[in-house]
Amino acid sequence: MHKLVLVVSGQVDLEGTSGGWVIIPNHLVFIPAGRPFIFQTAKGTVLHVAHLRPDICNWHHEGCWATNAPPLAREMLQYAVRWTPDEACKLDVARHFFSALSHLCRDWFSKPRIMWLPAARSPGMRAVMLYIRDHLADASMDGACAATGLSVRTLQRHCEEELGFGWREFIREARILRAMELLAQGRHPVGSVSKIVGFKSLSAFTVAFAKRVGMSPSEFIRHHATVRREAAPGSEPACDADAIQAI
Repeated sequence: MHKLVLVVSGQVDLEGTSGGWVIIPNHLVFIPAGRPFIFQTAKGTVLHVAHLRPDICNWHHEGCWATNAPPLAREMLQYAVRWTPDEACKLDVARHFFSALSHLCRDWFSKPRIMWLPAARSPGMRAVMLYIRDHLADASMDGACAATGLSVRTLQRHCEEELGFGWREFIREARILRAMELLAQGRHPVGSVSKIVGFKSLSAFTVAFAKRVGMSPSEFIRHHATVRREAAPGSEPACDADAIQAI
């Protein structure tokens, strides 16, 4: 069955055949039926998960997909986990509910993929990815070439062919992804995050972040602070990867 996952609090690391995601609170991920994946959660993560029948889902994507969770999605998934698996199969109201949930996926996942980094295929590009992971703040093409033995021309060609990004675009994407992780935690000021991920100025970081995410870093922090308050102890049951409430 398809899996529709809402991250209520905490963090999820998802790896599929075409790449990987880091999914932070207030985001949805769609995992299609039969798709191999590795799913890991940080300690204390709270998730709402719905299993959707492929035969009633009029939208399908070949791979995993992550996006922002609109308010309707959050409300529906919070409601969905009240039913037991047996009730979800037998109750008419539950069947109609999950049919509506399935049909809404087309709208919710209409935007480009976010928080996603593609998987490298060649040994050279896997080495590049490791270099970027360990040197994100000061990563450079010259540094990547020195660390991996690839020429500038070969590195740029492999970035385009395997990752779908040019070098500059890929570094920017990796930095914004890491910035989203740090800002969502609510423990780091915007200026510190800008330096940690390698932007030369706060203004450049703010412009790049807003262009990619659709809100400024400060707005992003406020938004996720609200999400954390809504998911505070007493409002949602804490669970881990082995104790997900699922339908």
